[in-house]
Amino acid sequence: MKKTFLASCLFVISGVAMAHGCPGEMKKIDAAMPTSKLSAQDASKVKDLRAKGEVQHNAGQHTESMQSLGEAKKILGI
Repeated sequence: MKKTFLASCLFVISGVAMAHGCPGEMKKIDAAMPTSKLSAQDASKVKDLRAKGEVQHNAGQHTESMQSLGEAKKILGI
């Protein structure tokens, strides 16, 4: 019983930690965009992925949000 409770607590805590990671990733993208030297196509894709990540974060889909934001950061080179 104790192990199940502990596992449940760790699962919840990891979800909360991921939830707080999304806004930080969005801030990194926002900070890098003004000085980036991306093509118009890449800049548009980064903006779309960043917006998608925010929508996913607000919907509680933090794993998906982190994936979208990670793709945007990869394109930005950060």
